[in-house]
Amino acid sequence: MTHPVAARGQPRKYPFVNMRIADHSVLDTIEGRQSCQHCNRSRKFFCYNCYIPVGELGSLLPSVELPLQIDIIKHKKEIDGKSTAVHAAVLAPHQVRIHTYPDIPDYRLEEAGVVLIFPSATSLTVPQLFARDVHLNIDDNYGLPKGHHMGTMLRRRMDEVVGTAPDSPDSISCKRYTCDTLPIKRAVFIDSTWNQSRSIYADERVRGLRTVVLQNRLSQFWRHQRGSPRWYLATIEAIHQFLLEVHVNAWGLNGAYRGLDNLEITDGFHQLAKPLTTSEAPAECVTPESPYNGQYDNLLYFFANMYDLIHKYYDHNELISYRRPI
Repeated sequence: MTHPVAARGQPRKYPFVNMRIADHSVLDTIEGRQSCQHCNRSRKFFCYNCYIPVGELGSLLPSVELPLQIDIIKHKKEIDGKSTAVHAAVLAPHQVRIHTYPDIPDYRLEEAGVVLIFPSATSLTVPQLFARDVHLNIDDNYGLPKGHHMGTMLRRRMDEVVGTAPDSPDSISCKRYTCDTLPIKRAVFIDSTWNQSRSIYADERVRGLRTVVLQNRLSQFWRHQRGSPRWYLATIEAIHQFLLEVHVNAWGLNGAYRGLDNLEITDGFHQLAKPLTTSEAPAECVTPESPYNGQYDNLLYFFANMYDLIHKYYDHNELISYRRPI
């Protein structure tokens, strides 16, 4: 694919270059629609009601294994066919389940190992879940008026993590983790508009969960909520970012992996990953508990394909999503 040229004649950085995403060009060869084997609805690639691929695509799609369970709470007014949350359920069917609000589990029954990805006044970062010595830098309340907190729409991008010097041996946990001993067993995401998500968060069945905020990363989503900044991620981007952070905090980052170079993640993430980077790990090592080397990148399989399709027909600089203030 030829990628659009950015302002001043410079090639725009392709965000997914060097990521371990399977070749999705097969999607461009599929013509017409087929019936879902469960509900018989006509679908293109997958059924967004049954969360399964249609036709012969099931044997061609990559399969992603996750180290923990992912729950997605979808607002009933969200349009199923436009939600990126379905991508996770199709590509990682063994660890992802989707609930339509208000028909959701009562998470009060399993609070200890469950976190909610949501910015609240008491939110933790992923490194804090691993007992690493970091905290949010909120001295100026992110420029918000008195009485507001980070759970409201932030005016500017967060540069939030401060703590022990990255090269200090005390800045990382010496604990050896396995998938079974991670401090998180299940992560809950809300798939809705900002206003809808706040009403879901008020539900007593999720209200008591520990909330987690993610490191900054600029969204590559082409469809945006009015008034939202560029770092409000699409659901599938947020799931990928969360799993990336969990993996790096548990098992490190492969020094040979270059997939993060164009994702525009805040410097804080790279600083925290530095002491856990394992340059000695073989470049081809992608086992579940080896340093991060793209283990979850295929979650972006459909997302990257649609990104390519959108940018094939539209100039990057003309898309409203990419002209939001950062």
